[in-house]
Parts: sequence; C-alpha cells; structure tokens
Amino acid sequence: MDQKVQGAGCRVKGRKPHARMTKSAMKRLMFLLLSLVFLSASGCATTKRLYSKISPDSSGLKKRVLSLPFWDQAGLGEEKLEQLTTQFLSRLNKDGAFVVERGKRSSGAPDRVRSPEYGIVTDPEQARRADQMGMNVMLTAVFTPLETQRIKTGIWPFRKIKDETEIAMYVNAFDVINGTLLVTRLESVKIRTEADLLDEDEEEAAEPQKLKPEIEEKTLDKSLSEIVDRQAAEVSSALRERPWLGRIISSDASGTFINAGTDVGVVPGIVFEVLGTGETISSVSGQSLALLGSKVGEIKVTEVMKDRALTSVQEGSSFRAGQIIRIKR
Repeated sequence: MDQKVQGAGCRVKGRKPHARMTKSAMKRLMFLLLSLVFLSASGCATTKRLYSKISPDSSGLKKRVLSLPFWDQAGLGEEKLEQLTTQFLSRLNKDGAFVVERGKRSSGAPDRVRSPEYGIVTDPEQARRADQMGMNVMLTAVFTPLETQRIKTGIWPFRKIKDETEIAMYVNAFDVINGTLLVTRLESVKIRTEADLLDEDEEEAAEPQKLKPEIEEKTLDKSLSEIVDRQAAEVSSALRERPWLGRIISSDASGTFINAGTDVGVVPGIVFEVLGTGETISSVSGQSLALLGSKVGEIKVTEVMKDRALTSVQEGSSFRAGQIIRIKR
C-alpha cells in the first residue's frame, strides 16, 4: 500500500538567475534566497507562547512539573497512549532539569477541558490541586480525533485520489504559581493512503469525517513518535526560559516556610525576594488574574527539607501564606 507522510513546512520560490548574470551577482542572489528560506522556515512554527520573550532561567533551581494523563480522542488505545506518555516525559526531562510527577485522571469529561483555538483549557480544580502539591507547572495534552479528507493529487491525466489523514497533538503548559498559560502548542503530521473507491459516484458522495483509511501500524507509530518528540523538545525549551517562581506556604511565629526543598536544589543561605500583588486583569474566560508585583521583602533559607524550607525574616517584615517568591538576582 502506498503511504506517504507529510510534515508541516513552507517553501520559498526564487527566480532563475539570468544566463548573463555575473558571478558576484549570482552569489548575492544565492545569499538572499538562503536568507529568505531561513526566515520562511522560522515563520512556520506552530508554537504559541502566551508571554513576552525573557532571558533564560538562571536560578539553578529545578521546576516541579505535574503531567496530567493525556486525553486520547484519536482512539489510540491505553497501551499506545502509555507508551507515548512515557516517551514524551523522558524526552522532556532527558537531562534532569525538572522534577516530573504524573498526575491522576480528572473526573471531568474531556469536552469540559477542550478549547477550539488552543486544544485544551486547564481545569481550575486540577490547577488548585497542583498548587497544593507545590508544583510550578502543570502539563495537559490531547491527541485529537483523526481527521481525513479525500484529495486529488498530480495533474491530468495522471491524477490520483488519495485519503489524507491528519494526526495532531496539543500540549499546554500552565503556570501554577501565577495562574497563566505559558505555552500552548500544536504539532501534526499528515499521512496519505490510497483511497478505497468502488466507483466515481462513491468518490463524490464520500464525506471526509466518515472516511476510515487503512493506515499501517508502523507508519502510524512513526508519525506519533515524531510528533511526541518534537512537542517534548519545544515545551522543554520553553519551560527552561521561564523564571523559577515559588510560594510561601506558611508564615507565623514558628517560622516562614516556602514550597521548595532539596528536591529542586535549595540549600541553606539562598535568599529569595518576596513579591507583592500587582495589577489585576481579566482573562478571556472572565477569571481575574493578579500580575506579579514589586519586591516587598527578602527571606533567607536556614533549614532545608525534601520539599520545603524554613527561612529567616528580616526584622520588622511580615509575610503571609500564598505570596510569590523568586530567587534574588
């Protein structure tokens, strides 16, 4: 069976140099064309990062990442979904830059956490649980239903009818600390197979959403593996750029504790800045989000446990549970 895999891409067409063009002019033209190709390729990315470009995180602290079970709307099956999840997390954290934990399935229906534009909307209840667990980032992902359309390829009289199936995966990274969506990303691959036609009438009457092409298992597995690897690499890179943020979990006469310990690299002597609450804005969903405010004080780590640390507070300062912290630059 003839099957062809196509990835997303862009082309740049250039004009053929004139036969009398000088060597110098030809070199300049080739340099220009290569530059255009590079810029075009850069413009084909499917990543949407919902925050401004910032410097890479230099705190030296690891981020805790909670990965929720992937949604299987493509009908891949539990075994294959488990394999792809393991592959994704392994690629995401190949050099141990994160502390990754796998979450449990939410009781909510998949439709409740879907969004037409971004693939998934973070479940508020899951986000609250992640915050209570001391997570920095929560990942959600979905393999969308396979979509097939019947297309014509080639030119007459060599035209052929093909079934083109798109396999797509959305991944969202949610900042648990300040309640914003850091990354939402779509990655997809298109597979072409021979159309199963009985006659010309059936070809015309076929509805794209009801087509069920026969995709070889090997071809499907290869395409899914490529999608997962690309997603994991891009999401990992995006999370590394995001500054480390933590939270005060309690502050009273017994001391001020933060939600970071030896597991993320905290050692005695590290100084954190405590941030105030900034301007409040409304999100698209209507939820109010508080932006990070300016520095209101400092705390210094005196004792470290596995998942938390005790800090000393400057005389005259007082803090409360829930305030956001970041390592002092």
